[in-house]
Amino acid sequence: MYKKKITVQTPYDLEILEQKPYLYIHEDITIPQEEKVRLYSDFLVKFFKPWDIEQISYDIEIAKWAFEYTQKTVYGENHLLITKEWFDNIIEYANFEDFNTQAKKAITINNSHLRALPTQNVIFYNPQKAGEGFPFDYNQNSSIKPNIPLFISHFSKDGLWAFVESNFALGWISLKDIAFVDDDFISEFRNNNYFVNTKDNTLIYSNNYLVDNLEIGTILPQHNDKFVYVSKDYAHNAFIVYIDKNDNFRQFPLDFNRENIKLLSSQLIGQKYGWGGLYGHRDCSSMIRDFYMPFGIFLQRNSSDQKKDGIVHEIGHLSNQDKKDFIVQNGIPFLTIVYLRGHTMIYIGHVDKEPLVFHNVWGIRTLESDGSIGRYIVGRAVVSTLELGKDLPESKKDALLIDRVESITLIAEEASVTKLITNR
Repeated sequence: MYKKKITVQTPYDLEILEQKPYLYIHEDITIPQEEKVRLYSDFLVKFFKPWDIEQISYDIEIAKWAFEYTQKTVYGENHLLITKEWFDNIIEYANFEDFNTQAKKAITINNSHLRALPTQNVIFYNPQKAGEGFPFDYNQNSSIKPNIPLFISHFSKDGLWAFVESNFALGWISLKDIAFVDDDFISEFRNNNYFVNTKDNTLIYSNNYLVDNLEIGTILPQHNDKFVYVSKDYAHNAFIVYIDKNDNFRQFPLDFNRENIKLLSSQLIGQKYGWGGLYGHRDCSSMIRDFYMPFGIFLQRNSSDQKKDGIVHEIGHLSNQDKKDFIVQNGIPFLTIVYLRGHTMIYIGHVDKEPLVFHNVWGIRTLESDGSIGRYIVGRAVVSTLELGKDLPESKKDALLIDRVESITLIAEEASVTKLITNR
């Protein structure tokens, strides 16, 4: 039987490059006020979209996308094949006969997860192959923060799961993690005076009683000298809990400048990789999304969608050297997404015309002596070149990041930034 090979080793990039993304900024980067206002207005429209719709804004076939796994060979957490009978039961349990019949507004009340199907069970591709199996649970659509508006389409047959549209994804969420809201609640929450949490694992208190802990990017409306958080009663109706002031709460949106780039990137660098936000960690696109959220810049959740969040330049047809030159000449440090299929990165500047990126990455593809594919595990957020792993003896030389880069996306339509030439 084929045995996957996974190796832990430090690539040369990670030994010689200082793992402090902000160090590669040599001039301040600012977004003009007019563009900042445009981005923030766009953020608010998208953030509150679930409370402004009357039905799920995707047709039922898109909503049922996860049913495609019934046609694939997939495995459960015990590494055994998932049976047709299991899928038949889950599909019945998903109750799509009731699609769009509930039309309820809701909100998340703690850190939770959007699942592709209404179950905590996992869906792996072949666990024996590198890049499949753990941690890639394809039933994990995304983690989701508290204080996120939701629109409820319908419930699973036992009522324990709600199928929802959030501002960034569709999915199933446990009923215990949401509360129903009415117009009065929405009016009080949507007060146009927002703060954002700027540090992971921020403990929050109400009248000196511990309530929860928050991640970077959690939005909190301010009310007098308190902040709005949510709990619920036994009927699952939301009520407001007023949170005490915390130094990690900053007026939303933050100014896009070196100080705030340092504030956020210094916390995200080195964090463990977490597919779909599992185990309280971030994957490539969720790290990028959380980095930009405090600046009032709304990005979509998945890498293929983040590619579209700005002005796109297709460069996949260029040679590797021409790709690098294009990125250095046209990319705006910390305001440019570099995209390849299944992965996104933030361009942060260059060293001797070698573009550098900040990204959370699982592993580097390797080619084993028997012709099989393996992985060198990185498993964390790093600063690297686009040739990460080139020095590793078994790295697959035609599958480096630069080989697979397809495009760059300029997030801001206009930015005031001095092009950087560094001697680092």
